[in-house]
Amino acid sequence: MLVQQYVFLDSDAAANLTPAQVESYLESKGWVKAETVPPAGQVWTRPEGEALPGHLQDLPKRKPHLVWPAYLTSLTSRLRDYTGRTVDLLLILALFEHRLASAVLADIASQSPSA
Repeated sequence: MLVQQYVFLDSDAAANLTPAQVESYLESKGWVKAETVPPAGQVWTRPEGEALPGHLQDLPKRKPHLVWPAYLTSLTSRLRDYTGRTVDLLLILALFEHRLASAVLADIASQSPSA
């Protein structure tokens, strides 16, 4: 299924997601911003004590987390790996939510487009 994720994921649409859209989505799904990682990253975790979803129960017992370069350097000049890291984030969320990454992308894109 991982191959399908890449085949059907629109990297241009991922590149157009704003940090505010992603943050809004993560917050709405119960992720908690744990820390900022200079110069341009954030670490998001799940609430303390929350069990992994059923389909991930066989993974090592470690707290799920995301590290994401969430800040834009300007409206026209993004971090060099912004698109790739955003795609990685979409794939991780899709695995966690047991959904296609394209569905997660569509949900995030529907968030308010503020920057």
